[in-house]
Amino acid sequence: MRLAWLAAVSAAAILVGGCSTAPFVGYRNGPVTLYIGDVRHVCAAGGSNRGCTMRYPNGRVEVYCADGDYECLAHELRHVADPTWQHDLDYRSVSAR
Repeated sequence: MRLAWLAAVSAAAILVGGCSTAPFVGYRNGPVTLYIGDVRHVCAAGGSNRGCTMRYPNGRVEVYCADGDYECLAHELRHVADPTWQHDLDYRSVSAR
């Protein structure tokens, strides 16, 4: 039991330490902050290595996307623009227009 607790605390410390020096650039406008860069460690919990959107109870919204992944950016901004939007059931991706 003690060993499991020590392992869990160690893993949490490593995760916090790794996230505090995250290699991305942030852009803030009002309650929305866009982070561009290596976001794999932030979005991995949701099953995505490309990007994710996080909403906080205080109204703050954070959008994470990999550098140069414009399809991800369009997808995540759709979540911001319409919080009730659900992923397309036919799995069509966003296309350039």
